[in-house]
Amino acid sequence: MNNLILGCLSVEEELIQLIGNHISNSGGKRIRPVLTLLSTKLFDCGSDNAVKLGAAVEFIHMATLLHDDVVDGSKMRRFLPTANVIWGNKASILVGDFLFSQSFKLIVATRLLPAMDVLSKACAVVIEGEVSQLAKLEERRLITEEEYLRVINAKTAVLFGAACEVGAIIANQSPNYCNAMRNFGMKLGEIFQITDDLLDYFTQGEVRGKNIGDDFAEGKVTLPLIFLARKLPKNKKERLMELITAHERTSKDFHWVTDLLISFDIKNEILEYLEGFKISAYKCLEEINIQNETRGYLKSLVNFAVERSY
Repeated sequence: MNNLILGCLSVEEELIQLIGNHISNSGGKRIRPVLTLLSTKLFDCGSDNAVKLGAAVEFIHMATLLHDDVVDGSKMRRFLPTANVIWGNKASILVGDFLFSQSFKLIVATRLLPAMDVLSKACAVVIEGEVSQLAKLEERRLITEEEYLRVINAKTAVLFGAACEVGAIIANQSPNYCNAMRNFGMKLGEIFQITDDLLDYFTQGEVRGKNIGDDFAEGKVTLPLIFLARKLPKNKKERLMELITAHERTSKDFHWVTDLLISFDIKNEILEYLEGFKISAYKCLEEINIQNETRGYLKSLVNFAVERSY
């Protein structure tokens, strides 16, 4: 799959190769395409189509990363400067578009209409989710837990779900098994994003590979702030609201918030909250009456998503 990804990036235009290789070789976890490969293997099916669709899923993810870094003004990802810092916003956006086009080529090459349907719909939802997050950012307000879950469902969980579902489609599984795999991937994606948002406050940049506090600096309201706001006394909640509505936030503001998150034990509250998501993910796998080594790998990814520090 990695060879296929690199092969698709070997084009005549050098800038596409440079940016594509920069983001492809920068140490990403490849968790989404791995889900496609494992979902196919769960049903004891090996296929070139799994490699193609796994690569397609990764290209979709890579394209959204390039676009997100431009929108967010991010300066570091996976321990390296982001593409927009090195080559500029215009080049990053255009190469992101190229990566989307490569994903479409790979999807069409499989001639699997159900897979095309799943991934094309997932692309639309992911982009809609990013626009929704941007719109909420412009509103400068404390969003609700329900609004937050809708955003992460669209921008992250849907692609996880699609990655798993197409694996079952490749293996020619029943609609029930395809749905179970999609739901498993969705829950895993929600866990992954919630943990990512938690790490923005509770880890170190040298461990995580990107700047800490970026979400807070951009004014993004994620689950740690939502949970914190529920516990703050009136005067501190008013200050938090002022920071959310402000046009800029300082490192001093960030440390004030992280101190409160620690004092109110928000990290452990979110980890306990994630236990329900883990149970739901496991139940999705239980709907599939197959016991093999691959099932264990999928369950271990759920634990990794919660326990990871990067």
